[in-house]
Amino acid sequence: MNNLKKSLGLTLTLCIALALTACSQGSGEEKTDAIEEGVVATVNDQAITQKEYDETLNSYKMMVESQYGEGAWDTEISEGQTMGSYYESSLLDNMILEKLMVEAAGKEGITISDEDLKTQLDEFKAYFDTDEEYKTFLEEKAMSEEYLTEALKKEFLINHYLAVKIENLQPTDDELNTLFNDLKMNEQVRARHILVATEDEAKAVIDRLNKGEKFEDLAKELSTDTSSGANGGDLDYFSYTDMVQPFSEAAFSLEIGQVSEPVQSEFGYHVIEVTDKKVDDTITVEAKKDELTEYYKSYKYEDLLAELKENANIVIK
Repeated sequence: MNNLKKSLGLTLTLCIALALTACSQGSGEEKTDAIEEGVVATVNDQAITQKEYDETLNSYKMMVESQYGEGAWDTEISEGQTMGSYYESSLLDNMILEKLMVEAAGKEGITISDEDLKTQLDEFKAYFDTDEEYKTFLEEKAMSEEYLTEALKKEFLINHYLAVKIENLQPTDDELNTLFNDLKMNEQVRARHILVATEDEAKAVIDRLNKGEKFEDLAKELSTDTSSGANGGDLDYFSYTDMVQPFSEAAFSLEIGQVSEPVQSEFGYHVIEVTDKKVDDTITVEAKKDELTEYYKSYKYEDLLAELKENANIVIK
């Protein structure tokens, strides 16, 4: 069940190209065919060209296959979804957000000189022992130095923009208390689950449970989460923030011994049974202040992206 765990953070890292968190479509976004040839989208009249899109997608593909092996791009990671389709589904949105944040950085007066950009590139090259290793890296990733330099420039501008807009934010005591309660920071649940691909399959699991079959047996037989399925679906104790939100919301709302209705997450459909709950009164807002502050910043980051997108003129071919 380790792949169900999630982490939150603000740190942007360069992984061939910037991969920004995608947010839902804002009202400023529209789809149209009225866009010039060779352009896949415009963001406040700035073009994202087919060439840029293809080069970025190709870099992702090379990255994935160099890390996981040849053919990994076409490997199925969940029912109906390959590694490649996962990246393709969010790539354009990521590139749109990238444009918006670079533009916003400019409005904040954030720039990078040619000298500083050269320093950024030199620091990146320093990760390699020789020039040949660096050149091999570019070849393996199907990346030109011009593309890499542009990616480093964008990363610099975006990171400095986030430092201005997000990093120095501090929640009030009331906001900390609200987050502490919303995220149930002093509570833990022990649960087991059966993960299947469709809602109908989940309903069939529940029907079999209602007819008296044992949860553990069905988990071993049916769950696509093989790591927990082998243990009868048991996930041990976990905190609210350890799991994806739909799963945690359902698990923490159940009473001990209660079985959920089908719960949909990005992994499929879960049938959840809570087997125990506990509260640790020694865990306080003050003890969790640093962690709560990072959650606060991550939510403000998501709000910032949504606002940028909401107020932008985005046209997609």
